[in-house]
Amino acid sequence: GRCQVEGGGREAMDGGEPLPQRRRRIKANSAEAHEGEPATFPAAAQEQDAGADEDGAGEGGSGREDGEWFPDQTIYGKYEYLDHTADVQFHTWGHSLSEAMEQQVVCMFSYITDLGTVDEVGESNVEVSGHDMQSLLYAFMDEFLYQFCVDGFVARRVSITSFDRETWKISAKGFGEKFQPRVKHPQGTEIKAITYSAMQILEAEEGGSAEIYVIVDI
Repeated sequence: GRCQVEGGGREAMDGGEPLPQRRRRIKANSAEAHEGEPATFPAAAQEQDAGADEDGAGEGGSGREDGEWFPDQTIYGKYEYLDHTADVQFHTWGHSLSEAMEQQVVCMFSYITDLGTVDEVGESNVEVSGHDMQSLLYAFMDEFLYQFCVDGFVARRVSITSFDRETWKISAKGFGEKFQPRVKHPQGTEIKAITYSAMQILEAEEGGSAEIYVIVDI
């Protein structure tokens, strides 16, 4: 695979115990996403979230199994993980296509480690181009993954600063820090590559709400 970080795979943190296998989980809106705005989910996400609450009613309402690892809820974004044969599918949404694309990168890094342990002490600059929207999204995510593989930079938050639909170019900043497996950051699942398989970019209208589906190779 393209990305191989020291201690890759489901390695241990501190005490040598591997992180549990992730299961599909819903992410609520973060305070960072849209201040003062109510949470919005696709219909399927709303139904699953309600079901999770019912399942956990007898256990303090958490709906989680003992030992199951979830990132810090205070940084949840607008994304979820969907099961897909041997790979995993990232589903994100936002009030704009830019936000849905930003969430794809955050979703990716949340799968790699617990973003609750990542501090915004550094910045990463990304400039990519494509020949259509799918190739632009691929290049956008792939560049962040490449920076992680080469420099170990984990972005807890991403902001697209320029989005040119005519020339298919994006400029963005990532905010986070260098990955420190076992020392500070738990080791999640290695992401080998972004793929075009079943990629979907759904936009209500230009400048309106959007949803994105991306399958990654793990």
